[in-house]
Amino acid sequence: MNHRSIILGLTITVLAMLVACGEAPTTPVVVIPTNVQVSSSAAPAATPTPAAKAPAPTAAPQVTGTAATAATPLPKSPLSCPPQTPVPANAQLAARVNGVGIPLDLFNRQMAQAQDAMVKNFGTDPKSPQGQEALKSLRQQVLDQLINDVVIAQYSESRGIKVTDNDLNTRIAQMIQDAGSVDKLNEYMTKQQMTLADLCLQVRNQILGDAALNDVTAPIPTQGEQVHVRHILVDTPALGTQVRDLARKPGADFAALAKQYSKDETSKANGGDLGWVPRGVLDPRLEAVIFDLPINQVSDVVTTQFGYHVAQVLEKEKSRPLPPEVIQNVRQDAFLKWLQAMRENIKIERLVQP
Repeated sequence: MNHRSIILGLTITVLAMLVACGEAPTTPVVVIPTNVQVSSSAAPAATPTPAAKAPAPTAAPQVTGTAATAATPLPKSPLSCPPQTPVPANAQLAARVNGVGIPLDLFNRQMAQAQDAMVKNFGTDPKSPQGQEALKSLRQQVLDQLINDVVIAQYSESRGIKVTDNDLNTRIAQMIQDAGSVDKLNEYMTKQQMTLADLCLQVRNQILGDAALNDVTAPIPTQGEQVHVRHILVDTPALGTQVRDLARKPGADFAALAKQYSKDETSKANGGDLGWVPRGVLDPRLEAVIFDLPINQVSDVVTTQFGYHVAQVLEKEKSRPLPPEVIQNVRQDAFLKWLQAMRENIKIERLVQP
């Protein structure tokens, strides 16, 4: 129902697979911290210490919920979000981020939900040695997510990014529509041990996460240099040399050679055609060759971790729209690096043991 559930689900999946193999991870599983959310009745303090400064675009984006883009207008949500309240001064904390407390009860609820999902979905025994190690890593992941929430909230405040009541109500109205009814959404919240305040804070942080991602990655170009390339992949250097020589003969049919010799099952049926490829997608050694290769010329044999390649570039463009999946991957990678840099330059106190 929300991005953060998906993110934690991926974490749980990885941990469960490692447990099944008898190997609990010794380092945290990487979790993409975009669209991060929290679910708690207690929100971060209303006046947090300003977050560490980081390079950012000159203009803050307009923040709107995804529900606002629905094809038909949504009715007003029958659920009304309560005002945010600061963390009580005497609350037990799981962590502090720039002086902003993360309530221990929030951490415990998030951890209970994540553990329950891991046990139900994968049958992991939390009492086994492997299960204990998996839970230790999962605890760190849950706390990291909550820390990310506060980092993003502080950044959003410094950039003037705000979430209005209309943003919240529109997004919740969309959730009600997706669930089928208010009763079904309430049923979902009950199963997740989630109050309305929890849901509202979750939605607020999702919107802030979306806005921060867009704000941080706004300078990333959506067009770039690309080549239309085809290749033949073989197992040995000797066969690579043989295929190269065949492909370089006058009148040689590169596509036919790819269908005959290539072990790349994805492209061989299409004559080895990989389509348009931007920088940063292929193995760096192959990329270095094809972007310098003249059109229609057959390359020398290129060695990568996958085997031995012979390539031919069919077309080149200096500026061509990048595929959506490439843009998404670049944006996520840039956001991860930005978030890590932010975390390295602020004070984070972990008050619970992994």
